[in-house]
Amino acid sequence: MALWETGFSLFYPTLVALLVVFLTRSAFVGLLTGALSGSALLAEGNLFEAISVLWGDQFLPIFGSEWKISALVFTLVLGGFVALVEAGGGLQMLIYRLLGKGRAPAKRMQLTVFGFGLLVFFDGLANTMMIGRMLRSAADRCGVSRVKLAYLADTTGSAVACLAFISTWIAFQLSMIRQGYEAVGQEVSAYGLFFKSMPMNFYCWFALILAVVCVLRNFNPGLMGRREAEARKGLELATTEDAPATGSHWLLAILPIGVLTLSIPVASYVIGAETLWPISLSKFAAAYGAAENYVPRILMGSSALAAIVAAVACLLRNQRSDSEKIAIASVFFGGVRDLLKPIAILLAAWMLGAAISLLGVADLLGGLLEGRLPIGFLPAVIFFLGALISFSTGTSWGTMGVLMPLAIPVTFALAGGSEMGDVEPYIVAAIGAVFSGAVFGDHCSPFSDTTIVASIAAGIEPMEHFWTQLPFAILAAAVAALVGFVPLGFGVSVWVCLALGSLLLFGLSFLFSRN
Repeated sequence: MALWETGFSLFYPTLVALLVVFLTRSAFVGLLTGALSGSALLAEGNLFEAISVLWGDQFLPIFGSEWKISALVFTLVLGGFVALVEAGGGLQMLIYRLLGKGRAPAKRMQLTVFGFGLLVFFDGLANTMMIGRMLRSAADRCGVSRVKLAYLADTTGSAVACLAFISTWIAFQLSMIRQGYEAVGQEVSAYGLFFKSMPMNFYCWFALILAVVCVLRNFNPGLMGRREAEARKGLELATTEDAPATGSHWLLAILPIGVLTLSIPVASYVIGAETLWPISLSKFAAAYGAAENYVPRILMGSSALAAIVAAVACLLRNQRSDSEKIAIASVFFGGVRDLLKPIAILLAAWMLGAAISLLGVADLLGGLLEGRLPIGFLPAVIFFLGALISFSTGTSWGTMGVLMPLAIPVTFALAGGSEMGDVEPYIVAAIGAVFSGAVFGDHCSPFSDTTIVASIAAGIEPMEHFWTQLPFAILAAAVAALVGFVPLGFGVSVWVCLALGSLLLFGLSFLFSRN
């Protein structure tokens, strides 16, 4: 394919998807149209061949991926699980106790959302789905806009999962680091490099810090400020009359949520550890990596177990009669039914991502790294390319899969050395830049599954979530690039970069925040 044709294919499916989304106000129709336009390019304009490509190369492979099947099952079961937790009444009591009767229920509500986001560290998709679905009614009562809820849930989703050393991401991240070193014929402790790169994952850190700043300082740039002002107009302070009805207890919510949160790391440890005792942090992390192939089944099993516990807790409330037990099944399947629309959107997003991948978009962008440039600028360039790829494709894992095996050999070449000790500081900076760039698109791309799931879980349109979240993502990315990766590449301490970036974000909130 000629260079200009490759450049055209780079943006065509994405632009078509965006245009149709704007015209129809439907994320599903836009994503599906973008996927079809990509298949038409692959089929060189032959309509029947394009449909064949759409079906055989973009749709059917979804069901050949155990990871994607587990994501679908996990999401659907989680919808029923959340419905059961809500029906049990314990969630309302828990939120009521957390929020209390203070003078700033909106701020406390947002801090509660952020805290829940840190708690559900094991998977970004689970995080955004659980938080948005479970807390949106409470957000309405506290005067917090749905778009703000979606932003906080989305921010604490992929960013926390990328930083967590025990998560559904970690096995893939480690395998990409190993693959990069295999390209230069070396073996390495992938976990060791991952831990060293964690402070250099500037976008994730600054995105989380900015979320705290926007809550504490009421810093809401762009359209978010208008939506928050509208939500505050109907604000009603919680009173004792707002308490949930008697018969519910906060443990009815804590127990099933705890089962869901803990069963995944515990099951991974039991499966992956050679011996269960003694327990250590390093052993726990290594066990999670060893259980990589079992993670999809662990996700499905944990969600099913948590749903069963939630159903039992719901039945225990006031010891409901046998006739009411039938209603429990209705509640569960009602929650599943509510997620059929986001599942359809998720499938369309995967189909579009497959078309973009088949067109070689990521390879073209990744090839820009092959030119010579000063080694000090390499982390910033890697971050920029990662952000561009992830935003265009909506996939963080795809971005890591393209950039990591390329960034590590290029870093070796530009550093001008072959000994690991000589190039390791540049390597860990490159690893952090790849992770940061990948999460940027996962955080704010209109084609990202977490963007879509977070918006629908919060009860808003995906494009509304995209536009209100975009200023925060751009601000965090700008600080990550200018105060993080550029100084880091020229020898400034990572801790100095983190401190300066954090101070800058707080300082901007003092300059521009409006109450």
